[in-house]
Amino acid sequence: MFGFGSKPETPLPSEPKKRIRVLVIDDSDEFRQLIKDILEPSRFDVLALGSPVKALELFSREKESFDLVLLDYYMPHLDGAATFEWLRKLNPKIKVIICSGADELRLRQLAAQHALNGYIRKPFHINEVIDLIEKVASEPFTTT
Repeated sequence: MFGFGSKPETPLPSEPKKRIRVLVIDDSDEFRQLIKDILEPSRFDVLALGSPVKALELFSREKESFDLVLLDYYMPHLDGAATFEWLRKLNPKIKVIICSGADELRLRQLAAQHALNGYIRKPFHINEVIDLIEKVASEPFTTT
């Protein structure tokens, strides 16, 4: 019972935030290393692959273990659109953020066309990518 003069309950220590597991699919070695260097010191576990085909093979085995996918749109052999379609066939609720050097208008069109959860334009600010991934990972599944 609370009354005047009573002490408020001591708040419980907050639980440590869950690590966010991110699958990065990008054909650029430098970009994959940069993303790992940016995200891993925070609360992210990052698996970065350069081949969309190999990424889909892995994702088909571990589709429930990833919180989201950061996907390059323009890649050889299998582009972002086809990769995205396969990701959603394997796990319809996977959250996907597209990452591309395309202009802002084109990225908005791609996000709407493919029902993506978000997009990041290359080059980006470090906080921009961290904030968007945290936001998308913490929200209930929806598409833009």
